[in-house]
Amino acid sequence: MAQPPTPPRATGYVRTQFMFVKIPVLPDADDLYHQREDRIDQALKAKGLGTVIGWGDSLGEARAGRSRRVAYTRVDLDVVEVEDARAELQAVLAAIGAPAGTEIHYSRDGASVADIYAPPGWRLAQPVVYGVGQQ
Repeated sequence: MAQPPTPPRATGYVRTQFMFVKIPVLPDADDLYHQREDRIDQALKAKGLGTVIGWGDSLGEARAGRSRRVAYTRVDLDVVEVEDARAELQAVLAAIGAPAGTEIHYSRDGASVADIYAPPGWRLAQPVVYGVGQQ
């Protein structure tokens, strides 16, 4: 069931919601200058849907006798309307060549869910359980 638009706060600011995108880092497809985050931010701002509020790289599992490599980049978002932001994110992520396994995380009816990129489409609203051993 679609949520009604969130009314502005008494201060005049629109209420926003937190989402994040999790992009796997592939060894031969480096985004050295983190241009994806800028493209996501530009796409959301252009349609008045929200903004990137931060990003960072996360380490994967330790390899035998070696250091841990960067496993994915997480892009934190502040959005006005989750459903519209999801649609825009799905389009922009596919357009910028996000790898399979890219995830868009959000909440629906109090539950954590994610849309997972499986080219050429998306597996929508997959349940997510956070905790020990989860990324």
